[in-house]
Amino acid sequence: MGVEVTRKKNGSLSSKWWYGRFTVEGKSKCVNLGVKVAGTVPSSLKQPGDTAFERSRMRAQLKLDELRKEAVSQKAAEHHLKELYEIKSGGGIQQIELTEMEERWELLPAKRKRSAQQTAVQKANIRRFREYIQENHPQVKYLSQVTRKMALAWVKHLKEIPYSGASHNIKLSVVRSLFEQVATEAGILSNPFAGIPYQPLNTVHRKPFSEAELAAILKHANKVIRPVIITGMCTAMRRGDCCLLKWEAVDLANGFINVKTSKTGEYAEIPLFQLLRKELERRPKNGEYVFPEAAAIYIQDADKITAVFKQALKDAEITDTHVMRQNTKRMASVKDFHSLRTTWITMALTAGVPMELVRRVTGHSTVNIVLKHYFHPGREDFREALETALPEMMTGRTTKKKSHTTRLQELIAQAGSMKKKELVRKIEKILDEMAA
Repeated sequence: MGVEVTRKKNGSLSSKWWYGRFTVEGKSKCVNLGVKVAGTVPSSLKQPGDTAFERSRMRAQLKLDELRKEAVSQKAAEHHLKELYEIKSGGGIQQIELTEMEERWELLPAKRKRSAQQTAVQKANIRRFREYIQENHPQVKYLSQVTRKMALAWVKHLKEIPYSGASHNIKLSVVRSLFEQVATEAGILSNPFAGIPYQPLNTVHRKPFSEAELAAILKHANKVIRPVIITGMCTAMRRGDCCLLKWEAVDLANGFINVKTSKTGEYAEIPLFQLLRKELERRPKNGEYVFPEAAAIYIQDADKITAVFKQALKDAEITDTHVMRQNTKRMASVKDFHSLRTTWITMALTAGVPMELVRRVTGHSTVNIVLKHYFHPGREDFREALETALPEMMTGRTTKKKSHTTRLQELIAQAGSMKKKELVRKIEKILDEMAA
C-alpha cells in the first residue's frame, strides 16, 4: 500500500489529488493527501513519470509517511488512555452515545420527584445541546468525545442568544450534572464543563398589585380563571397549586386549606378568608378537583392559564406588566399570576403579621426567602408605617388616615381581647372593602 491516483475508465485522472492508503489495526484507510498531481502521468504508477510528476509523487509519499506515524501515535495514546481508565475505574471503557443523552438524564436520581413540566423543560435543554454538538461537530458520536473546547464554544453560543442569567445557568447546570453523573459509565475522565462559571443573575422580582388593580382583575376575569385568581389572592398559592387544588385539601368545617406545595414539597396551612370561602361553598363537588375546568387546561398546557390571566390584565387596563432586563434583549414579567403571591405576602408583612405565620401559609422553608424575594411594600405603605409610628412633631401629620393594612394590623393586635364572631365580622368588612 502506498500513494495512489484515481482514474476514469478511459485512463484519465478523475481527481487532481494524490491519495494514500494504509492500515491501522487491521483496518484499511484511504485519504486525500492534499498534494496535487503534477506533470505528465504515466499509464501505470509502476512506470516513472517526468520530473514534475515524480516530485509530486515524492511529496505525496512524505505526507503519507507522516499520516502513518500520526495514526500509530494516536492509537498508542488511546491504548494508554484505556489502560489508565481501567486502572482508575476497575473496568473497561464504556460509551454513551449522544442520542442517548435525554434518556440517560431521565434515569438519573433526583432529590425530589420531577414534575412532568420540569422533565420536559430539562430534556429540551439537553436536546438543544445535543443538536448543537451534532451540527457543529458531526464527528462526535459519544459523550466522551466532547472536549473542553466544544463545551466553552457551546457556553459562548448561549451567551450570544442571549438568555437571562437564570435561564443560562439552568441549561449549563443540567448538562454539567449529566456529564458528572455518567462520567464513569461513559468513559469520561474529566468533565469538560467543570469549573465553567455561572452567569450573574439579573433577577427581576414581581411587583404586588394594588387594591384597585385586584378589584379590576376580578371584574374582567372570565368564569374559568376568576375563582382561580380569588384562590391565589387569598392563599398566596402558586398558579399550579391553585389550578390543581383538590377537595381533599379543603377543610370548610374548620376554615383551612392544607396543601402540599408542588415546588418545595412542603405543607402549607392556609386560613380560608371569606371571599374564598363563599366561592368554595357555592361550587359543586364534581370530581377530585375544586376547579375542574382550570385543572384540565393547566394539565394540557399550563401556559394557557397564563395567557387567560394576561388577557384579564389587559382588559383591566393594567399595562406596567413587563420591564426590559439589563444586558439582554428580553422582557421580564413583573405583574402576572405569581404577583398575587407577592401581593399577599407584601400585605401580610406590611400589616405586621408575624413572619412565622407567613411561613406557615406560603410554605417557605426560610424567612430570608420571603424577605428577599417577596416583601416589596409600596412607597405610600412605607410612608404610612413611618408616619403612624413616629411622633407628630417629626412628621407634621395631624390626621392619620388608616389604610386597610393598618386596620388589619390593629385587629390582629386586639384579637386576644375580642370575641371570635366580632373579629371575623370586622376582618370580613375590611376584605369586602378591598375587593369592592
